[in-house]
Amino acid sequence: MKNKFPPSKSKISYFNHRHIFLLILFFVFTINASAQQKTITEKFKKETVLKIDSLLQVNYIFPDKAKLIGNHLKAAYKEGKFKKYDLLDSFAVALTKEVRFINNDKHLGIWPKFIPPVEEKKDLNKDSYEIYLHNYTDNRKLANGFREAKLIDSNVGYIKYNNFIHETDQTIDSYMRLLENADAIIIDLRNNGGGSPKTVQYLCSYFFKDPILLNTLYFRKDNFTEEFWVKEVNGKKLIDVPLFIITSPKTFSGAEEFSYNMQTQKRATLVGETTGGGANPGEPYEINSRLEIFVPTGTGINPITKTNWEGIGVIPEYKTTPDMAYDKAVELAQKTAFDYRNKKAVESKNLYLELQKTVDQQTKPLNEGDYAKMDQQIFNAVKKLTESNLYKEDDIDALASQYTKTKPFITESILKSNTELYPKSPIAFLKYGDLLEQNGKKSNAIIALKKSVEIATEIKAPYLEGLTKRYESVLKGK
Repeated sequence: MKNKFPPSKSKISYFNHRHIFLLILFFVFTINASAQQKTITEKFKKETVLKIDSLLQVNYIFPDKAKLIGNHLKAAYKEGKFKKYDLLDSFAVALTKEVRFINNDKHLGIWPKFIPPVEEKKDLNKDSYEIYLHNYTDNRKLANGFREAKLIDSNVGYIKYNNFIHETDQTIDSYMRLLENADAIIIDLRNNGGGSPKTVQYLCSYFFKDPILLNTLYFRKDNFTEEFWVKEVNGKKLIDVPLFIITSPKTFSGAEEFSYNMQTQKRATLVGETTGGGANPGEPYEINSRLEIFVPTGTGINPITKTNWEGIGVIPEYKTTPDMAYDKAVELAQKTAFDYRNKKAVESKNLYLELQKTVDQQTKPLNEGDYAKMDQQIFNAVKKLTESNLYKEDDIDALASQYTKTKPFITESILKSNTELYPKSPIAFLKYGDLLEQNGKKSNAIIALKKSVEIATEIKAPYLEGLTKRYESVLKGK
């Protein structure tokens, strides 16, 4: 059964980028943080342990494991395992170790809330703009998770993607547009710690045509599931372009789902090292005013394997050392890019010959019925060319020009097909209108040129003035 997230679940993620940022602050700036912390009391430790147990019993995806983890944590406290930890950061590390003891769920984690030093906090509070600027700068540095995009020799596209940040579809569209003509693509997820399942779904959707089921997330609360299907994207789908994914032990959570989805659907080849092994999405909960915990509240169910990569990781087809992963991926991609180009060249030639055969069979139409039949046959042949992604609007124009002298009615039919296949192109309607006027069909030419001006106006084309003058000149000469 397919259900939607209730409002309370709308921010659920494998691992939110904000919490990755907090972890970085926690681990990188431990010394500074320690200097700012006051020692914690035994009462604070006991209350923290009990609160964590309570949060797990209510929210953790596996109730049986929650009970075992809670009992283990309370036993660890009674045994005095936390007595030597007097500072908040070291206590949080010790707590994380113990809550992972039972089933090593790497999404489970406790860390201090990030609180600026008193003097820094005081300065920030002087002016709300400073707070805004601080957050704005941090968000911009994330660059929506993308760190690099380039074309490598042999027309291989490369993307380094470090986080599946929520609501970044437009950024994904931009990067995919840069690489839409590549003959093979490498997506480097070696430092990708996860993110939003919906962002994973969107990037996956670029590589599949049909609406197949990619993954299902089951959540304990309300006993509901969310299915993630291939969806439409705002760009060119790359349904058969060879795809390679580079992985490492740092490839985690949502990045693992992307890798696992592609591997189980046999859509990509994985290169590198086995991933981290975290398949349970969740959300953060406040333990107290100084600590918070990330609790997995759901788990993934792959439609093919009926399980997931939790505790195992996603195992690449080509295992390499960390230093060799990139080079191996490039080597494989360059070889398949060569094969892909040859394959597309053959397809292109065959489709062109099919159009040529269709054209050769056409004689000058005698009546409207003949025209309609010919237009449909030409349209079907031209549509195959465009659907192959081998021919674009300009390529079809060039094909049409071949028949201007020998079979002008074929040129007209092909240009008409272009307006139907590219209904938002002012230029397609301009060229069709020009030919209609040339062939003495002024009334039809006016209709086509008027449509060209309307589309150009809608999209605010820079050449709108020129189109308008062209349209008006035909009107005057009517």
